[in-house]
Amino acid sequence: MEGIIKLFDEYVTFILDGMGNFEFVNNLSKELIGKSFIDAFEGEERKKAAKIFYDAKKKGRSEGKLILKIGNERKIIYLKVIKHNGKFYSIGNEIKKEEVSFITDFLGNILQASEEWNDLKGKNIYGIVEGKERLEEILSIVLDRGEYEGKISINEKPARVIIRATDVLEFIIEEDIYKIFDNLLKSKSIDEIIDKASQFLEELNTPFYIKLFDKERGKIEENFQKFLIYKGNEFAGFISIPYSDKEKVDKVEFLRIAISNAIENIDSAKNIIDDFAIYKTDMEGNIIYVNNCFEELSGYNFEELEGKKISDFSENRDKFFEELKKGKVEKFLSKWKGKNREFIATEKARVLDGEVIVVVSDITSEKEKEKEAEFYNSLLRHDIYNKNEVAIGYLGLLEKTNITKKQELFIKKIREALHDINRLVNNVKKAEEIRKIKKEIQPVKIKEIIEEECSLYGEKLKEKDIKISCKINDVSILANDLIRDIFSNLIDNSIKHSNCKNIEIYGEREGGFYKIYFKDDGKGILREELEKIFEEGWKKGGRGSGMGLYIVKKIMEQYDGKIEVESELGKGVKFTLYFHLPKAKEKTEMLRIRF
Repeated sequence: MEGIIKLFDEYVTFILDGMGNFEFVNNLSKELIGKSFIDAFEGEERKKAAKIFYDAKKKGRSEGKLILKIGNERKIIYLKVIKHNGKFYSIGNEIKKEEVSFITDFLGNILQASEEWNDLKGKNIYGIVEGKERLEEILSIVLDRGEYEGKISINEKPARVIIRATDVLEFIIEEDIYKIFDNLLKSKSIDEIIDKASQFLEELNTPFYIKLFDKERGKIEENFQKFLIYKGNEFAGFISIPYSDKEKVDKVEFLRIAISNAIENIDSAKNIIDDFAIYKTDMEGNIIYVNNCFEELSGYNFEELEGKKISDFSENRDKFFEELKKGKVEKFLSKWKGKNREFIATEKARVLDGEVIVVVSDITSEKEKEKEAEFYNSLLRHDIYNKNEVAIGYLGLLEKTNITKKQELFIKKIREALHDINRLVNNVKKAEEIRKIKKEIQPVKIKEIIEEECSLYGEKLKEKDIKISCKINDVSILANDLIRDIFSNLIDNSIKHSNCKNIEIYGEREGGFYKIYFKDDGKGILREELEKIFEEGWKKGGRGSGMGLYIVKKIMEQYDGKIEVESELGKGVKFTLYFHLPKAKEKTEMLRIRF
């Protein structure tokens, strides 16, 4: 069991002796070794830890959520504990981290503060807040219940506060209203996602109903508007609220996107030994154990595998055992012959008491997609694109010969078609790049970039008699070099497909975002088609690859932003893009906190 636990190095894992003392820890402080599991926690958390430990001691397994204090940081961990041969083994996941903003004594004197709040040190909380009576009521609740969570205002901006009572008062302040989305993206279970989403919807002070797979919260009403939630291309659920003001609708739409991302990113916090495919062999490679999950993966039951060579079912065993001589094997890629199918897997292994313990992860579908994408990428890059460039070169030579006006027109059309094909090639490659590589986000001067993109399309705009105006503030947003593809695709889309005469690009600040509006006065889009325009490959007749707006949406998702679209037939189209602004620290001398 020790060897198995130590394989899960991406998780929070630990082993306790029979008395509940730490023998081994991973992704926790090594200083815990030798100390009591229960004593690692403080206040109410110590009681919860004691319950989890004694439940495991009595029933053989237990689970729960605990807050571990490490300096100024608080780790919230969901874990499962099982008892085996007199010891306790745990695998869990860090749900989220919280940083304490400042700490006061019970009279309100600020004893410690994080860097962001450092100017408050030495002051009294009552001297810097508005609504002292309300603060007294809240602190009374904290002392009675141990914790309070609610809304406050910081310099007239809504925020959330958590106050916990231990031997002091800990204040955790989240200034940005959208911080809940960051926490939501770190969720490790569907229950956690729906709980956090419900918490946010409650903060909007509006009736709501949310359904996510078989989970639901709130009360459904017939006249509510729906916001559909997807996991990839699969329907996963929806949020429903009354028809409301634009600000609430915007926030719910942003929540919908965050939930979709959280579902795709989810790595269930409830995994424990039986949820992983595991096998054991002796040092000669003879199979001596497999669990239920491995039986399901391979298609064989243990009776069919016992005593047989693992090399009968998997390739590259010589290389595997050669690597194992170093003490462990990490992310070993292998091909397997299952009973009913072949599959590709990664393996992690350790040696314990003369036995090889291995965890197997099936990555067949990922490898198949990767192989297919690489094939098409290679085909596009080396064959189609290069042949098109040759054809364009020959067209240039042909133009220098004696040709008629009609032939000249045909050549122009051919060149445009070839350029369209090359643009499709580049878009497919760009989409693949976005899917595979998460580029670093940093402050970017957006005004300069948009003006440059507008200038690059000057000739095409002039040819179509389209006027473009750009009124962007001199601000920095959080982005990367993919930002150019957003606006080149939007401009190109309007030029080619909208039949517009005017394009407007302008922006404004809103909270922690800079909103950029892209608007044209063209033919518009049917209401029922608005949800489809961001789908990969979707197009309605005419030319185009159906990739441009898909790429725009995917880049915005990489930025943790969002894009909205409004349109009516004959009235053009308006895209609204939400970009995060770099977080600026406010001066605490001007700080106004209202409870």
